Amino acid sequence: MAQVLENCDTFTVPYLDDIAIFSDSWEDHLKHVDEVLKRIGNAQLIIKPSKCKFAQNHTKYFGHIVGGGVRSPAEAKIKAVMDFPTPATKTQIRAFLGLAGYYAHYVKNISLIAAPLTQSLKSKVKKERVNWTEECNQAFSELKTRLTEMSVLYAPDYNREFIAQTDGFRDRDRFVSTR
Repeated sequence: MAQVLENCDTFTVPYLDDIAIFSDSWEDHLKHVDEVLKRIGNAQLIIKPSKCKFAQNHTKYFGHIVGGGVRSPAEAKIKAVMDFPTPATKTQIRAFLGLAGYYAHYVKNISLIAAPLTQSLKSKVKKERVNWTEECNQAFSELKTRLTEMSVLYAPDYNREFIAQTDGFRDRDRFVSTR
């Protein structure tokens, strides 16, 4: 799909056999859909109309609700976080951290909040046993609370100044931001 949709990355997001097409206006959207359908036809690929959704203001896409310049977690995933039982094993902690990590964009400083849970995985205690401390309990509760708040991410407005935060760079002088 990446080859078929080459140079369409400003209005498409392909993933395996799924394609999300996004546009700023209805007129642009019609052009974008037309371009994608032409490329699919030229590649001699076939789409199944019953599996397609066109002209949606918002749609579910990989556990998120996207549209209108915003992204938020899907309600089913929020329920999965709310219903997650208190972990008793390292495997369960890893499962919870994996779920939390998928939605990390919605929680500021998630790695700091999750630190006690991550630390509990490093202990030398037997493979599956975990030393569940009060700090682990607080981190688990805090993550569940933060992840189940109706958080929304907005697309950046390039007409306004904004701040990019990352923990991937230690040397601020090496960080370069481009538009």
